[in-house]
Amino acid sequence: MSNLLEEIGLGRERIEMVNVSSAMAVQFAEAVENVTQRVRELGPNPLQATRGSDNEE
Repeated sequence: MSNLLEEIGLGRERIEMVNVSSAMAVQFAEAVENVTQRVRELGPNPLQATRGSDNEE
């Protein structure tokens, strides 16, 4: 999966799989905060910029 993300230009660091149960609310919140912070640091979705340039004619 990570190779595919790299191949399409998205980057493997933009996705993460986390298993939590309904009893793990604190761990879920921490995981969401960590992923959100990492994505903010990475900046805008590189695929969005590519898609937008195709529509500019």
